[in-house]
Amino acid sequence: MRLLIVEDEAPILRGLLRKVKALDLPFHEIAGVSSAEEALEDLRQHPADLVMTDINMPQMNGLEFIQAAQNEDLCGRFIILTGYDDFSYARSALRLKVIDYLLKPINDEQLGELLTKIGEQIQAELDLQSDHEDEAEVELNEDSFPAEMDKPDAGKQMLEYIEANYQTDLSLGSVAEQVGLHPNYVSYLFKKETGMNVLAYIHQLRVVKAKELIVKRPNLPLSEVAVLTGFENPRHFYKVFKKHTGMTPRQFGEYSQSNPS
Repeated sequence: MRLLIVEDEAPILRGLLRKVKALDLPFHEIAGVSSAEEALEDLRQHPADLVMTDINMPQMNGLEFIQAAQNEDLCGRFIILTGYDDFSYARSALRLKVIDYLLKPINDEQLGELLTKIGEQIQAELDLQSDHEDEAEVELNEDSFPAEMDKPDAGKQMLEYIEANYQTDLSLGSVAEQVGLHPNYVSYLFKKETGMNVLAYIHQLRVVKAKELIVKRPNLPLSEVAVLTGFENPRHFYKVFKKHTGMTPRQFGEYSQSNPS
């Protein structure tokens, strides 16, 4: 999991990074930037699970930044930092569905408790989402589908369809519709022939295509790589890519540039 801190005052940013990194938190990466514009660019390249941002910043303030990040679906969880104990800010934050806000000067104990609680919630959500992404496995055999057995090329057709359409919104249902078979039979047949379920295969193929794009076009924004390889948003791309490779897309790009084949 990744935490991004946005604070335009350099001493405060350095202090926050030092404090947060010293805590025993579930975030594997903690980064900081000094402006809303820089934060948006950072999130487009490297999505975060949680953003902690100051409100009072030049050019684009924290609330405007949150709105822009939400519009691009770059992050769904925000904490705001402010020196203003003003209800108007709290009301605006509520409209943007901000998780919480902390008043400056920040209490170290409150900071640690809040980040620990949110980190645990995010991890639980990610674990649940991962479970839901796996297609339900039903104990089936060929006798369960006597009417479906007259399409010997169905497996080949499914693979060809996925290969040709990985950039689109693919699902078990769309693959089943394409080959004219029941989704349960498609799930059974696909796993029998490939050893994995349909969604896992689609994810694996998209990651392979994303790696090819990152190597061939290193200057292409990672948000664009996500779109071109069929991921619904940069956050989903980041999560699936790291699950399959053990690296973030940015880390893979840096590795491939320093270790050309």
